[in-house]
Amino acid sequence: MGEILDLIKDGDLRTVGGSAAAAALVRAKPELAAELMDLMSYPNAAVRMRAADALEKASAGNEVVLAPFKALLLELANGASQKELRWHLAQLLPRLNLGKDEILDAAELFQRWFASDKSHIVQTFALQGLADFAAQNGQLIDVTLNLVGEAAASSVPALKARARHMKITLERLKGKQGE
Repeated sequence: MGEILDLIKDGDLRTVGGSAAAAALVRAKPELAAELMDLMSYPNAAVRMRAADALEKASAGNEVVLAPFKALLLELANGASQKELRWHLAQLLPRLNLGKDEILDAAELFQRWFASDKSHIVQTFALQGLADFAAQNGQLIDVTLNLVGEAAASSVPALKARARHMKITLERLKGKQGE
């Protein structure tokens, strides 16, 4: 570990530090994504968070960066207890090229996060991840629509806003299925 760690090691959980610079570096040198993956298990929680943030930013529009780490990301998601990791993993997993069973397993995990995580950010990104999976696997549309309904009735503004947008998209998907 070196180049990436130097960019993201300073600060606490309230700062993203050099995660944008780390993401730019990984976009320029995709082989450095392995260092970000390693840092997502680093002893310091702030470093783990910034590594996940950088990987999320580096893979936006460039999902191939994640491909070599599919199994590791799925394993990490299943054991993640840190909320900052969870919300980034909820953004990362739908970008992976997952098989049908892997999608269903990840969707089940996101349903648990939505139902029980104390972090509203995790709940919001888990719900978005479910909607992303529903777009890939139509059998998830109804369960996701039910959770969107719960979110729309929530007192959490971010959940309500996200739910309004997701409902429209999911209902369109459902309509296309019925055609």
